[in-house]
Amino acid sequence: MLTIQRSLKSRFRAIFTSILLIAPPNFADRLKTLTNSVINDRLSNLELIDEIDITIVTIAIGAYWHQDLQEVRSRILGLQSHSNADIQELVLAYAIALACRGEMKPQSFTNQVCHDFNKRRSLSRDLKSQQKCLEQLQLTQKFVNQGASAIAAHSDNGLSDSIASSLYYFLSTPHSWHLITERAQRHPQSNNPNDLQITLQSGAIAAAFLGELGYIANQNQEILTKGAIKGDQLWAEWSGVFDVKLDN
Repeated sequence: MLTIQRSLKSRFRAIFTSILLIAPPNFADRLKTLTNSVINDRLSNLELIDEIDITIVTIAIGAYWHQDLQEVRSRILGLQSHSNADIQELVLAYAIALACRGEMKPQSFTNQVCHDFNKRRSLSRDLKSQQKCLEQLQLTQKFVNQGASAIAAHSDNGLSDSIASSLYYFLSTPHSWHLITERAQRHPQSNNPNDLQITLQSGAIAAAFLGELGYIANQNQEILTKGAIKGDQLWAEWSGVFDVKLDN
């Protein structure tokens, strides 16, 4: 199945709509605060409440700075200095950035990240954490290649990192946002506090990759409108940063 070429604006719209559809009700104001902190480069002054805040900031960094992976890396490393962010957030930001660039290749993404990150030794709080993350990514690709079920992929000695689980759902069904998020919401580790984080991450990656979410029920029209507005705002801010021919 071929992916239709989508504009950057449509990818931004899809990302924020995905977040609002998955996040708790009345999250729009918090989303605005977190996104503005990325745009204005004021993350050091922002109090990040929980892992969801860190995830949203990471997604915004990947989207806003997608054109420069060095800037993505620099800002995630900066985020690590005053939060619980680690190399998992860098993997997420890379996935979002590459998808926004139209360069995300699901079949080779994990190999690309492992190859690039193995060359660098300062992407995590410690080398063991970095190595564990890369091993989880390789395991993700193994399960995807095998067509392993979610239960099998998350059994003993299986996937345990939230970013590995998020990528498993995306990479195993990359052409359907609905299927990806539906599977993530049924994550087999039902007591896992990262369930919402996993769904947010996999949904945002899929949204950036596809540039659309597909059919959304009419009762979500308010969310669709808010997501489009937020995506347009980020695109407008981004277009003022980079002197390039922009795609409408």
